[in-house]
Amino acid sequence: MSIVCVEVDNGEELMSVVIDSPESAPYLKKGKKVNVLFKEMEVAVTTQKELNISIENRISGVVASVEMGLLLSRLILETNIGEVIAIISTKSLKQMELVERIEVVIMVKLNEIILAP
Repeated sequence: MSIVCVEVDNGEELMSVVIDSPESAPYLKKGKKVNVLFKEMEVAVTTQKELNISIENRISGVVASVEMGLLLSRLILETNIGEVIAIISTKSLKQMELVERIEVVIMVKLNEIILAP
């Protein structure tokens, strides 16, 4: 098992825990391009810039659009790494007063990041 750091667009760095190592999976070697994937349900959103929490992957962004549903809401977020979609509870959306153009930080736990060749 390894923790792998991947530099993505604009110098942002994401961390992932993987079962393989660079020796057993050549696509994990330094300098190789990989696809970084995570589910939209795994994206946490906060409006706090500094948050003492054990989630390593944090990227600043802005809410581009909000689709509010009865139970769940879909956020489209503009970030340095491109567009990120987050699905959060509508209750959280309302409590946090998330609206278009508000600045947020998205967070994804390192065990939720998938690296693929």
